[in-house]
Amino acid sequence: MRAVLPGLPGPNRLTGQFMAPVSARSSRRHASPEERRAQILEAALACFSERGYHATTMDDLVAASGLSKGSLYWHFDSKEDVFLGLFDYLSTEVLGRFDDAARAGDTDVVSLLEREVALFFERIGDERKLVLAWAEFLSHPRGRERMAGTYRVLRAKVAALIRLGVERGELRELPPESVAASLTGVVDALVLQAAIDPDFDLREHVGSLWQILHRGLAAA
Repeated sequence: MRAVLPGLPGPNRLTGQFMAPVSARSSRRHASPEERRAQILEAALACFSERGYHATTMDDLVAASGLSKGSLYWHFDSKEDVFLGLFDYLSTEVLGRFDDAARAGDTDVVSLLEREVALFFERIGDERKLVLAWAEFLSHPRGRERMAGTYRVLRAKVAALIRLGVERGELRELPPESVAASLTGVVDALVLQAAIDPDFDLREHVGSLWQILHRGLAAA
């Protein structure tokens, strides 16, 4: 599975089906500013995951994107600006999945959570560089600040779904914030194991995860 960023032909966020990206040469002539920015972010994803933030240079990003250095600096002021722009994209995609779940009010809450987390696993299951790039933000002070903010928002969204399930009588009365923190932690741990250990099959464990959660959360 190939990571494709906004502005390039990419996946339907719900189906996960990907289209081939525009080539660097053709996009240099015809791409819109949004597509060029996306082209840089896609190159950044590859560079930061392979080399790390500190070892990556602007020249590396120029070479990987296929654009000129002037074009790169037109869209981003610095390597840090590219780095944080990549984080903002990845964070927006993760949070957007839970917004989709919240709008689907005709489904039970556990099924909503299961569907959205399954889609997230599908998105990153074959794309280790997404996880490796995400981990790079831990080594950067402003990246850590952004990560903390994203986790706060994500936990709040999950907690809101838990409260909805309690109100409907679908879930046991447990502290929503604690359940949200635990669920987020379990998902992170599975993703981290998949990124570190190439023999760890993420999908193999998803079914067991939901059996455990359903038994622990469902109202009697």
